[in-house]
Amino acid sequence: MDRFIGKVRKYLDLDELTPAILNDMVKAIYVHAPDKSKGYREQQIDISYDLVGILPASLLNCLQNGETA
Repeated sequence: MDRFIGKVRKYLDLDELTPAILNDMVKAIYVHAPDKSKGYREQQIDISYDLVGILPASLLNCLQNGETA
């Protein structure tokens, strides 16, 4: 996890997301089949980050809001 955090720190002040940065941070992107069971279209997308895998959305939201998980 420390290695991943070190990578993230390199990109804290991004002006632009470049292919090189994306390739450095993301291992894979999984796009699931659309779900229309609720009357509208939802589609789950999972991003597998290099060194840590798929992080739960709740953790990412907490980190984005400056909260501790």
